[in-house]
Amino acid sequence: MDAVALLAVALADHRAAMWDLGTVRLAGGELGPARAEVRRTRSAVTDPLVRLQLLVPGAGEAARRAVETVYGMRSADSAVGLQEARERAAKAAEEVVRAARGALA
Repeated sequence: MDAVALLAVALADHRAAMWDLGTVRLAGGELGPARAEVRRTRSAVTDPLVRLQLLVPGAGEAARRAVETVYGMRSADSAVGLQEARERAAKAAEEVVRAARGALA
């Protein structure tokens, strides 16, 4: 259960960092600080992702999809696209919890 909780937190943090990077990029601002935060939060996803894939195989695929969905926020080319990508990423993270609940039941 710790792996699920840690991944949920890491995904939320990375989603927020990707949102910040996207808004700065779309506004034409300085990307350096936002990129540094994205790198930090992306790195924080790795450990709980691997743990979840190893410890709760039934949720591993949902976890991988959730991570890829958050990473996909970088391709948004408008504010609306960024918002839609963030919503998809949040839903994918919720799916990890549902999948883990089912696997751990």
